[in-house]
Amino acid sequence: MSAVTPSPREDAPPSRKLDQAYRLYRKRIARCRTENQFNRIHIAVENYMTPAEFRYFDAALAEDPPDAPSREWIARVHRLMPLRKVRPVEFERRGLVKGATRYTAAVGSPGQKTLILAFGGAFNRLMLPMPCWLDCLNPAFYDMIVLRDLSRRLFGMGIHGLGSNFFEALAALRKHVDPASYRNTIALGTSSGGLPAVLAAILLKMDRGISIGGIDLPALAGRLRTYGVDDTPYAALLASRPDPFPEILLVYCGHHAVDAAAANALHQRVPSRLWEVKNCSGHGLVPTKLRHGRFPSFLSNILGQNVEHPEPVPATAPASPALG
Repeated sequence: MSAVTPSPREDAPPSRKLDQAYRLYRKRIARCRTENQFNRIHIAVENYMTPAEFRYFDAALAEDPPDAPSREWIARVHRLMPLRKVRPVEFERRGLVKGATRYTAAVGSPGQKTLILAFGGAFNRLMLPMPCWLDCLNPAFYDMIVLRDLSRRLFGMGIHGLGSNFFEALAALRKHVDPASYRNTIALGTSSGGLPAVLAAILLKMDRGISIGGIDLPALAGRLRTYGVDDTPYAALLASRPDPFPEILLVYCGHHAVDAAAANALHQRVPSRLWEVKNCSGHGLVPTKLRHGRFPSFLSNILGQNVEHPEPVPATAPASPALG
C-alpha cells in the first residue's frame, strides 16, 4: 500500500475496517498545510478505495464545512460515481503486495467470476478513481487485481513485492492468484498501462487483452532502453503466437492523433481488433465516457460481457481485420 493510503487490518470485520480507514485518513489529512499536500493524499486514497469506503467517507465528512478540502474532495468523487449502487455483498480491498491490490467480495467462487487484471497509467490510476470502476462491476461475478507501476518505469522495473522486472513479476503473481481457476480472465490497461496489459494477456494465456489509449511497441521499447531495461523480450513476446491466443482489443479516441496512430500501428504487429471511439477528442477516453453517462455500457462492451451478469454482450465496435 502507498504510504498515504489507509490500510486497515484485513482480518477486522467490515464495519471496523471502514472506521479504521477513515480514522487513518483523518490523521494524515490533519498534517496537510498546502493544496498540493491535500491533493496528494486525495489522489492516493482515490486510487485504492472501494465503493463501500467511499460511502463511509461521504457520510462521515458530511458534517465538515462545505468549503473544507475534504468535503470538496468527497463531493467531487460523489459526482463521478456512475451508479452509486449499494450491493448485498461489497468489494473489499485486499493487498497482495505493495504493488498489487485485489478487490473481491465474499460471494461466489472464482469459477463463477471474471478476473480483471488492470494496469494503471500515470499516477497509477485507470483514468478514474478506483471506486468509479468498481461501482460498475457486480462483485458476485467479478474480481479485480490492480497492478501499480510505483517506479513509474512502464512496469519495466517490475512490480513492488512481485519481481524486479515485468516478466518476473507476472510469473510471481501466479503464487498469489491462479488465473486458470476463473471462469474468464481479462487484462486491461489504460494509457501507458495499455501495452503491458496486452503483453500480460499473451504471457498469462488470458482470454482477452484490452488497451485503452495505449502506446505502440517502439515507444515502449525506447523508454525502456532509457531506463536500462532490455526491450528484446517484449518484442519477442508480442511476436509470439501461442495457442490459444487471447482476443486483443485496441480502444482509442479517433480524433486523438497520437492514440489513433499508436493503435493502428500496434494493430499491424499483433492479431487484434481496433475499437475507434468517435465521440471524443482527447486522450482521456474513459472520463469522456463517464461524463456522457455511458461508462457502464462502454465497460460491458469492451469486456464482451455484461458488468452485472456474466452473459456475453454483442460487440458494437466497427469490425476490423485481425492482422499480425
